[in-house]
Amino acid sequence: MALRRIMSHLIHTSRMSRGWCWLWVATVIGCGSTVPPVTDVVQSPAPQEREFPMDPARRSFTERLGFPEYIIGVGDVLELTLRGLSLTREEVTVRPDGNVSFSLLENVSAGGRTPTELDEALTTALAQFLRSPKIDVRVTEYNSKMVSLLGAISVTERSSSQMGQGRYPLKGKTTLLDLILNAGGATPDAQLDNVTLVRDGSSYKIDLQKVLRTGDPRENAVLQGGDIVIVQGASLRSKKVIVLGEVANPSVYRFPEDARVIEALSQAGGLTDEAVRNDIRLIRVEDGEPRMYGINFERLATRGDYRQNVPLRNDDIIFVPRSFLGDVNDVITRIEPLLTVLLLPASYRDLYTTGGGLRVDTGESDSGIDFTRNLPGTAKPTGNGDDENE
Repeated sequence: MALRRIMSHLIHTSRMSRGWCWLWVATVIGCGSTVPPVTDVVQSPAPQEREFPMDPARRSFTERLGFPEYIIGVGDVLELTLRGLSLTREEVTVRPDGNVSFSLLENVSAGGRTPTELDEALTTALAQFLRSPKIDVRVTEYNSKMVSLLGAISVTERSSSQMGQGRYPLKGKTTLLDLILNAGGATPDAQLDNVTLVRDGSSYKIDLQKVLRTGDPRENAVLQGGDIVIVQGASLRSKKVIVLGEVANPSVYRFPEDARVIEALSQAGGLTDEAVRNDIRLIRVEDGEPRMYGINFERLATRGDYRQNVPLRNDDIIFVPRSFLGDVNDVITRIEPLLTVLLLPASYRDLYTTGGGLRVDTGESDSGIDFTRNLPGTAKPTGNGDDENE
């Protein structure tokens, strides 16, 4: 009996609530437009891969059977060994045309091939003269693809290899972290979260600290020939430098005492596609007189000519033109409005607009660093920040 009363109560309650249920359903249907469908739910975006455009001609490796293998280039030194009744071993340098000569063979293409591919090519060619030739190919000097490492890098005595800042050959697949570790590691004050990669005039800010902290490889860029890597230190930023013209972000920047031109261009976001890379101008006041230097970034980036990487001084102006500069009045016309906008002191502007103006050699000198001719005491900037006549 008790069970029957309970069931009767549940049925009665169910009938009363059924009307409310239908009312709720009708309300939901009537207001359906206010309820977002499942397809409208925003999904968390997948992590984006960082893009560091690479030039196939300057890649240092290719994937072969799932493993990276070095790509031979001009200037590399190869040890070629022919094993047979007698052992023939020759050391050859890859010529500017990318070819080498060995044993009975002339002008065999080596540039752009891996050692394994060159081995196969030499074996096939020698098979016309010899029975079952056995060839070994080994790279003994890597000279074709160089990168530059600057900034807060430790210098540790190691007799067997180069350490510290300088130019390093790529010997295969090499990442930013590989380069820094092989060069001796970063100094204690290095800002690994603010590493700069300069490639083809463009500048990329990279957080290597994230790579070390999380193992995320996306920031650990793979290097190619001609790259410049700058590891910022924690030095006091005491120099004010103005960067104008064909850079991504023209502005006033602060730099540490040991900063150089490449750091200023990097901080400004790198060169634009329209920039004239071998006619960049550095303007500074020395002994109360304005002087202008010509800097060839192309030589610095492709040939490692560090004479172009002039030390910065306080209140330097770097101007990257869109076209070659034949008359300094053109320079003044272009930069004066920008200097005004950037609140350059009026007395400083007057130095560039009085006293007869400046003239610039339009031709490119052997060193790539040109100086104004009609000013007394002209000299060229040196690596230690002092000027000396040549």
